[in-house]
Amino acid sequence: DDMSEPLALAALDVAGAPAQARKLPKEGDDVLILGANGKSGVLCGWEAMKKVGPKGKVVGVVRNPKQVPGLMELGVYTDVIVADCTKPVEVMEADLSICCVNIESCEMSAILPVRDDGLVYFFSMATSFTKAALGAEGIGKDVTMIIGNGYTKNHAQITLDVLRENPKLRKLFDEKYC
Repeated sequence: DDMSEPLALAALDVAGAPAQARKLPKEGDDVLILGANGKSGVLCGWEAMKKVGPKGKVVGVVRNPKQVPGLMELGVYTDVIVADCTKPVEVMEADLSICCVNIESCEMSAILPVRDDGLVYFFSMATSFTKAALGAEGIGKDVTMIIGNGYTKNHAQITLDVLRENPKLRKLFDEKYC
């Protein structure tokens, strides 16, 4: 009742991602979000920020430097870096990476920066799980890889609550997706 149907549908389209971003990080973790400017990226950023607390970091990765100020204004990242997600050496080290990029060949950019025993969450349907599995094996990276299936318990409620909690995100969704 407190939001338009187009707004709710825009957010629910990616509801599995922020629900996982609430579940996966721990306090003090460093989280890397590839595709930081998209719907799932900003929602994941908000949930991850709440989880990692003041000792953790949530770093968004975008390709366009013009997106950095707007993302920092949203308050969903501690830092935003400009890098090409198809070039893994351009990204940083993290405990958890969340890949929301909707282009191919970003698997290694999600895997490479994660510490051993860390987590990689692939929310993007552009992900080649063959590339991810063989790539991690090929570089000797011992990480847990999770495939986003779009469903997590309470995912719809969690996602709509993000829009209720963060007026800047709600305004972004209203302007960009409705």
